[in-house]
Amino acid sequence: MTRAACPASMALVVLALGAPSAAPAQEAPTGTVIVANMDASTVWFVDAATGARRGVVETLAAPHEVAVSHDGSLAAITNYGGPEGDGNIVQIADVAAARVLRVLTIEGFTRLHGAAFLAGDSLLALTSERTGEILVVSAADGRLVRKVPTAGRVSHMLSPGGPWLWVAHIADGSIARVDPAGREETRVWPVGAARTEGVAAAPDGSEGWTGSMESGVVVGVDADGDEIARVEGLQVPYRLAVTPDGATVVVSDPSANELVLIDRRSRSVSARIDVGLAAREIGLAGESSPQGFAVSADGRWAFLSTKGIDRVAVVDLRSRRVVGFLQAGAGPDGIAHSPVTR
Repeated sequence: MTRAACPASMALVVLALGAPSAAPAQEAPTGTVIVANMDASTVWFVDAATGARRGVVETLAAPHEVAVSHDGSLAAITNYGGPEGDGNIVQIADVAAARVLRVLTIEGFTRLHGAAFLAGDSLLALTSERTGEILVVSAADGRLVRKVPTAGRVSHMLSPGGPWLWVAHIADGSIARVDPAGREETRVWPVGAARTEGVAAAPDGSEGWTGSMESGVVVGVDADGDEIARVEGLQVPYRLAVTPDGATVVVSDPSANELVLIDRRSRSVSARIDVGLAAREIGLAGESSPQGFAVSADGRWAFLSTKGIDRVAVVDLRSRRVVGFLQAGAGPDGIAHSPVTR
């Protein structure tokens, strides 16, 4: 296992609005980072290469998560709700134009949170926390196509893999594999740990991974419900993803100020990337508190919202280093990456 930040000898590329980097030229990410600023009720569209803010979308009722279509052209923003509203609103935005195209109101439901475009990008899957269902809706008009039970309480995040969606249940400490087409029965398995919020599916859907925010353990389960991994030593495994090549499980740990990499083959931690240290090295004071993150389609980059310092950390997963920070709005959390710019 390696522990990495941005060593003092390495120039940290600081990407800030209106301030081009003075660091030596290096290979850089491309595309657009779409970050939901929960405390500001906005979503920013940020150029991943330059840090320039390309657009701002005002949200309606607490933006929590962002999902991008397979072609990168559309972003779905879930408005989770609260005093501002009921949490049944999804905004569909044009990534290239950085503007909202339409607003979907999913009548009869509240606390819509996790989101993913299904194959073909015409349908959108949403977690309905209070009803314990996956809602499959039209991305064009919000029409409810079907409801599929998740077989658990407080279904928060979802992750597509192959033909399946994997879902974690906060209240039950369980993980489920759901068929969004509704043809196969939902299968659910307890993981022996509480407050399982984040979830990640293997690219082919053969495994699901979740983390306990209470015990700090990360658990992997196969499609038969057998536990295949139990990785201890984290503090608060908040969000998870499996890299597109299937080799690595990536986990954000806000309490440790780390992005943790787990080797999927050995089922062990291979690196801990110290995001807090990287932030302090360039004068960003306070706890970085890494939250949501997105992995680029080529698996090279992770874009990690750091809620404590209102930034997005840019992480090179190849070198396992933080290579820069993008400015974000107040309280960034949900995030996505698209290869599309203009």
